[in-house]
Amino acid sequence: MKPIQSIIAAMLLSLTFACSNSGKKSCTTHEKHDDTELAHWGYEGDEGPEQWDKLCPAYSECKGHHQSPIDISSDLSTSTDIEIHQNYSYVSGVDFVNNGHSIQVNFNDAQKNMLNVNGKDFILKQFHFHFPSEHTIDGKELAGEAHFVHVSEDGHISVLGVFIEEGEPNDFIERLTHHIPAKEGETTTVTESICAQSAFSEHDDFYVYEGSLTTPPCTEGVNWFVRKTHMQATHEQLEALHKVMPDHNNRPVQPLYDRKIGELADL
Repeated sequence: MKPIQSIIAAMLLSLTFACSNSGKKSCTTHEKHDDTELAHWGYEGDEGPEQWDKLCPAYSECKGHHQSPIDISSDLSTSTDIEIHQNYSYVSGVDFVNNGHSIQVNFNDAQKNMLNVNGKDFILKQFHFHFPSEHTIDGKELAGEAHFVHVSEDGHISVLGVFIEEGEPNDFIERLTHHIPAKEGETTTVTESICAQSAFSEHDDFYVYEGSLTTPPCTEGVNWFVRKTHMQATHEQLEALHKVMPDHNNRPVQPLYDRKIGELADL
């Protein structure tokens, strides 16, 4: 793995492990990636989203002008010619982690789940959940949101965002609920075969924009593809996921500034 891949992968897969103790002071150093010291962060108080850029120099990008999430205004969206293809397969033996900020399923490079954006491959590294949703649609938030994080060979990031609403039973989430790690810092193994494609429609419309990671270090230059079709799950399934996480783990929406919201149809 190239150096930049190692850095990005390590930050995506392990950043929130060491940040999980919200009881410590905000400037307490907990871990280093590429000689960069990272500080504890959270969703409330002195470690909350409004303070992230002040916690340590590595988080300075959190006050940038291309941040995520955003409110997606359907009135502002325009068609775009970006081309994406999805290639997901069933895998088993993935790690399910309770990192104190969310619950997250980690994939390895051997589990070849990919998103191709304009001819460039992005490997699925992990997906995780936010309750309530981080992105909003015309000012409305939904019950939850899943983020499927993909990284290219040269370290660029593409994320599929999928809204979750209460409704019909969801087989994909049901498989996960059998293995939810209840305690912070705990890791379990998902023994059932799961396929990321099962979380959403095979063909769908997307909102597209350039943004950032929604947690520190808030890295910008992220390709966001937010599905228009919502994933449904029962109240019991959503509660099983949400009850082992903070009451809310959604960053507030960020200003759009000079960015445009694109639309992709029927992929």
